[in-house]
Amino acid sequence: MRLTRSAFRFSPTEVRHILIGVILVSGVGLSFFAPRVFSNWLAIAAAVFFFTAGFITHELTHKAMAQRYGMWAEFRLDMFGAALTLLSAVSPLKIIAPGAVVIAGNTTPDRVGRTAAAGPTVNILIASLLLGLAEVLHPIGLLEAMLAGAAINAFMALFNLIPFGVFDGLKVFRWNKQVWLLLLALAALITGLSYMSL
Repeated sequence: MRLTRSAFRFSPTEVRHILIGVILVSGVGLSFFAPRVFSNWLAIAAAVFFFTAGFITHELTHKAMAQRYGMWAEFRLDMFGAALTLLSAVSPLKIIAPGAVVIAGNTTPDRVGRTAAAGPTVNILIASLLLGLAEVLHPIGLLEAMLAGAAINAFMALFNLIPFGVFDGLKVFRWNKQVWLLLLALAALITGLSYMSL
């Protein structure tokens, strides 16, 4: 499909929704990482950053891909999902679902599938980069944070690739089963390697 040249556009409503989503996800990240055995608060802050960056990059990659196809695309909070995410910050069960990028316009199965695949793909790339840098550089004070960031980003990809309901996985599966299987295998492999390294 031919891509179009278009500016990366944000509406004031979308900016507000993104900021609220980032705050909610950061709260979950802090509640997840703070109780764990990290060497210092810098490592905890870095882990929360990688966690939150994975979420926002996932959503913005969906948006960028959809807009390049000439479709309307904006992040919108989901009140039920936002409430679950807020609850996750104070409970042992962690659910990250404050909202999603909504697309409209000249959609086709190909465009929808490629747009859906973009989010998990960027999480796999982030996870691979963090895992590789952690293994090669062994950064003092940040090793745990980088490994945790890799594990969370890989798991985000794996979770989103479930071929069911509103998940990215169902859209990718319907578009191209080989691409879906490849992304799923990569996400599962990197998730396993990351958690084993922690």
